[in-house]
Amino acid sequence: MWLLKCRHLFALYFLISVFLTVRGLKENKTSTVGKTTDYEYHATNILDDATKRMQKIWTVRHDIFVNLAKGRGYNLINQAPIKHEIDNAYRNLVYELAANLSVIPVTQLKNHTLQRQVQRLSKLQLFGLRKTDYEEAKDMLRIMNGFLTAHMVCHVQHVKDCSKPVAMVPTILHHLARTKRLVELDYYWRMWRKAVNEQDLAKSTFINYVRLFRIAASYNGHVTPSRTWYLYYDTENFQRELEDVVWEIMPLYQEMHAYLRHAIRTAYGQSVTPDDGCLPSSVLEQIIQQAWLPRTVFHVPYPKNQLPPVQPRLEEVLVTPVKINKKAAEFFESLGLNHMSDAFYEKYSRRISAEEAGSDCKSEVYYFPPDVALRYCPNLDYKKLMQMHGHMSELQYNIYKKNLPFGLDREPCPGFGSAIGEASVIASGTPRHLHRLHILYNESLSEEESLNRVFRMGVHTILAIPQYFINDKFLVDVMDGRIGSHEYNCAYWRLQYKYAGVAPPEQRSEKNFDPDYKFYKGLNPEKSNTMKFLSEVLGHQFNRAFCLASGQYRPGDAEYPLHNCDFYGSLNAGNMIKRMMELGATKHWRDIMEIATGERKLSGKGVMEYFAPLFTFLKEENKRLNVDAGWDADINCSND
Repeated sequence: MWLLKCRHLFALYFLISVFLTVRGLKENKTSTVGKTTDYEYHATNILDDATKRMQKIWTVRHDIFVNLAKGRGYNLINQAPIKHEIDNAYRNLVYELAANLSVIPVTQLKNHTLQRQVQRLSKLQLFGLRKTDYEEAKDMLRIMNGFLTAHMVCHVQHVKDCSKPVAMVPTILHHLARTKRLVELDYYWRMWRKAVNEQDLAKSTFINYVRLFRIAASYNGHVTPSRTWYLYYDTENFQRELEDVVWEIMPLYQEMHAYLRHAIRTAYGQSVTPDDGCLPSSVLEQIIQQAWLPRTVFHVPYPKNQLPPVQPRLEEVLVTPVKINKKAAEFFESLGLNHMSDAFYEKYSRRISAEEAGSDCKSEVYYFPPDVALRYCPNLDYKKLMQMHGHMSELQYNIYKKNLPFGLDREPCPGFGSAIGEASVIASGTPRHLHRLHILYNESLSEEESLNRVFRMGVHTILAIPQYFINDKFLVDVMDGRIGSHEYNCAYWRLQYKYAGVAPPEQRSEKNFDPDYKFYKGLNPEKSNTMKFLSEVLGHQFNRAFCLASGQYRPGDAEYPLHNCDFYGSLNAGNMIKRMMELGATKHWRDIMEIATGERKLSGKGVMEYFAPLFTFLKEENKRLNVDAGWDADINCSND
């Protein structure tokens, strides 16, 4: 009710101001009549003011980076109050902006760019909440994100003396990746969920968060909150499109599922799951964590043909993190994109201190136009080399869109920019590119080694995509009322069963609330599971397109397979990337993706073609092992 009254007041104020403006124009017979509509005049003034306010926020962000870079004791702790101040300033800006722009009829605007700005900025997600509700929503997110890093579970080896409990990230995940005992997997699976649900904390916090998101959706006039959750995808029934992709890759997923099910029955005993059953959720998490580890619960296709080690050569060739950064920048420079000058590295590239970095250091890209900046991790390893290609892609994107109008100087939908980055990560991790960097001696692996590599990438990618979909589908179906509060837990497991063949390791009921830690991590609409889904799927679509444009992927040619394509140096691929980046959010994301892919829909084609050799192997190997793809088992959850 408050929101409707607020909107009516804004509308009344706007109509009065238009009336006064029109009367003034008639009386003064100004020359502006006929050059622009009154709506355009007001929209332009509103946006000009917003741009000036946003520039002040960018200036503060710039100052934060400068102080961090100069090492003035300006660490993450004492910059928190200033970040909070920036967050409030930005929230106030976009809240007022949306209220003013929402009463302007977009169809009356003749300028396409202005139309796009008003469309993008007149509706909000959590920022559309009034201040008290917004602060409460942030508190809910902080609590649920805290489930990942809070020390709340007794270490399995110190259950009787729990003086130093451990957190899911990184301790429990580290242990899950390395243990060989099923009982320990089940222990952590059960105890972490028990801890986050102490006094019904996880479920009640989630319910409150959903309530607040429904209020935010009502501000936009959306009857179904999912319209607000998928706001920037600007697509009717977007969830259906995501689901179609899941079903498109399902034949490959089912073959991998069957292969891994056979592997864990061999490793942990046949009682772990029936030969036609689901993967236990606890074991699935271990498998994903082990994707690139040398010792795993599963066997790679050719155990005697292990991948050549890259870490020793990487340390020998690249020597320092700065060289990693410059090699990643060189990848994009070879495509004809911006050159990262010495002045950039001197002024806007800074190393994160060792004490601040921690065990899982993450680099950070800063955007405060007209400048961009980077704080990078001190770690010298292969994972950081791959991640830096993603960060350099983001820097390039920021440089190209920085001159666009406020509100359009961003990616056209969440995950679009990281999908371009993902394509570069895929290409830079190929043997062909690692050979170019002198990290590998040959530009291709043996057939056996190559399949082992693609298999590990499959564990990392193919198993993750349905989980991203399940987590957001569960959230959206709860928000829209398709899942009632009396069936939250079993509904969650029904989705896991249907789309992933995954079940809890023990009997569960509605007394429990079992979503995994990644579910809570993706509850912020700015970092949603859908964004990660798009990054993976569209990233593979882009990779396929760039590889075709570069001539480094030739369908049917064994010398140029997609899984070893390195589009480094391709001006054709670079031109596609540049054109997409330059557009920012000035066009619908489908229009922009079409520049590269020639398609307007998400598709699993890129994933399926990349993993085609793996798909062939899995079908043949499962047939040899007499293992059937698919699953048929009880979801192991009751409403009692």
